This record gives sequence, C-alpha cells and structure tokens, in this order.
Amino acid sequence: MSPRPALGIALFALLVPLPLLGQAAIDPTMAPRAAQLVRAGQQVQATELLGRYLATAPDDGSAWLGLGQVYQLGSRQWHRRGHRGEPDGELLLDFAATALDQSLRYPSDSAALLRATVEMERGLGLIESSDWADFRSRFSFPPEALPPIVVVELGRNLVNSCPLGGVLVSTTDLEAVAVWSALFGDRTRPDLVSLLAVRYDDDGLYRQQMAQVLGMATGTPLTRGLLSVAGTRPVCLTPEAGALLSASSDWQPTRLLRIAGGSGTADSLGELRITALLGALLTRATPVTDEVVDVYREAGRANPSLCGSLLGPLGPVAREACGH
Repeated sequence: MSPRPALGIALFALLVPLPLLGQAAIDPTMAPRAAQLVRAGQQVQATELLGRYLATAPDDGSAWLGLGQVYQLGSRQWHRRGHRGEPDGELLLDFAATALDQSLRYPSDSAALLRATVEMERGLGLIESSDWADFRSRFSFPPEALPPIVVVELGRNLVNSCPLGGVLVSTTDLEAVAVWSALFGDRTRPDLVSLLAVRYDDDGLYRQQMAQVLGMATGTPLTRGLLSVAGTRPVCLTPEAGALLSASSDWQPTRLLRIAGGSGTADSLGELRITALLGALLTRATPVTDEVVDVYREAGRANPSLCGSLLGPLGPVAREACGH
C-alpha cells in the first residue's frame, strides 16, 4: 500500500468535525501498539491505526505524539532515500507539526521536545537549499516551538563551552535541539557553526553544504574531516559524541565539551548554570529531564573539574559521573 491512503486517513482525523464522528474513550494501549508497528517497519499501518483512532478519540495526547513521531520518521527516511518519493520530507514535517501541536494541548516534556526537533529539521531542510551564512541570517526558532526549559538551559551551556569561531558537533537529537535553541532561539553566537553528525552521514545534500562551509572534501569520513578543520578553528564535540573521538590525543575536555584545535578559549564566554535542571529535579523528574542529566553525567566523566563546581549540586549524579 502506498503512503497516500494512510496520510489521507490521518488528515481526515485532523480535519473532520468531532460531532460528526462521535467520541470514543481513550485507549492507553493505542500509542504502544503503533510504536510496535513502527519498530516492525510497518509505518503505514501505524499511521492508519492512529488516524482512525484519533478521529474518534481526539483527546489522547499520547496518540497525537505517536502520530507526530511516525511523520517525523517518514521525513527522515525521505532524506535518506536521496530526497525521492511522495509525499516529500517537508510535507511530512508539516503533518508532524500539526499532530504535535495537538499533543501539546495535553502538555508533556516529550511532546515539546519532539515539536522542537521538527522545527529544527525544517531548518536543516533550508540549509540544503542555501549556504550557512544566508540560512543563519534568516532562520529563527519560533518561541512556541522551543524545547523544555531544561533543554534550553543545556543548549546555552553547550554553546558557552565552545570557543569563538568553533564548530559545534552534535550526535543526538537532544543535544542538537539544545544547541539550536540557543543559536536560533536566543539568536546568540553567530560565530559558531552547528553540525549534526547523523544528518551529515545520512543526507547527501546536507553533507555537501556543510562540507563546503567547513572546507572539507565531501567524501572525507567525518572524524578525519573534523580533525583537518581543527587545524584552523576549534571543533567542539558535545558530551554524547564519543563515537566521533579518534584514538589521538587531539580532543581535550573544556567545560562541557571535548575540543580539538584552534587557539580560542571558552573561559571568557557566558556562565554555565543548571538552575532550571535543579528546579525540575525538585518538582518532578521526566524522561526528558533524565536525558538531560545523562548529558551532564557524560560531561562530568570526561571533565572531572565539573564535579566540584557545576555538577556539585546534583549530588549522587556528580559522584557517579566522577567515580566517587
């Protein structure tokens, strides 16, 4: 079956007036069932399942979140396929945003994070059709699509850990969205270039554009290319980017990051804070908060000097990260 019938069903769920369809009780098993179908590679079936269900149970925030995830995954796969197939990646992101906006009526940190990720991926699509400088001057993170405050705070800390003129490389969605929320939400640090390692590996157009920005040969393996870039400017790896570390001693821990090359320093940059994270941990831990804690934990493992300073208030987390 082509994707179009499933897309039609989902759009039907979004658009048909609820009194016409009637309203069913929320089924807590629906989102997990759809996720299982996605893991089995049956995205069309997952979309159909959620679309039909949401047409009569529109108050299920988890199902809307699941539908948004399916559409986002479809957009990523479109890019991996060389930008071939219908519907295109941009339209799938539109569908994802529509579903996630519905999920935000029943707020959760996970829905807010995924909504921010979709907005970031819109920006990544723009990079493919323009150079970095033009994109940087035009793109702004919409305030309504910003991630949870603990992620925003993490982004500011990551950005404030990278020296002037640096290339800030992320390997996870969480770290990438955090960085983007600082660069394009706060509109800070126009000197930095953000590079998403997974997108670089998966998407030929993005790889071509970013290789040109950084002066790398397009076919160069990413780690080797980054070390060559480090001959002229700082290259900063986020805490969970360990897979990009080479066996050499080029990478040195600095604040939250590991940095190679350049003569810049992060010492004169903005202050590092975990005020929002501590507030979240005192109220109610969430899956997103736990992910953010994991990032700080990785940073502490690489840079023990954080343990008695920035991470000290985290108590057991700091002790675990620092091995005491």
